[in-house]
Amino acid sequence: MKRLGVNIDHIATLRNARGENHPSIFDTAKLAMKYGADSITIHLREDRRHIVDKDLTNIKKIKNIFINLEIAATNEMLKIAIKNKPNFVCIVPEK
Repeated sequence: MKRLGVNIDHIATLRNARGENHPSIFDTAKLAMKYGADSITIHLREDRRHIVDKDLTNIKKIKNIFINLEIAATNEMLKIAIKNKPNFVCIVPEK
């Protein structure tokens, strides 16, 4: 069975460019799941230029959500992954 994972990083790019809380990462994740996504992918970069720690914390509150967390291979990111316990972790080179 094929599964659909939706990466919502660039929703955060829009939000950050606007300097507001819109569009909402939380609402986007909920809508994606409602309309058939099997998982949500977010890339927590070391410089936090898209997704920020609070986004991960908020998305975790959504019931029955599967989170794929993309992170760099650093001790800081490893600690965040261990603390938040996403369903999947993908190591992505940044530097």
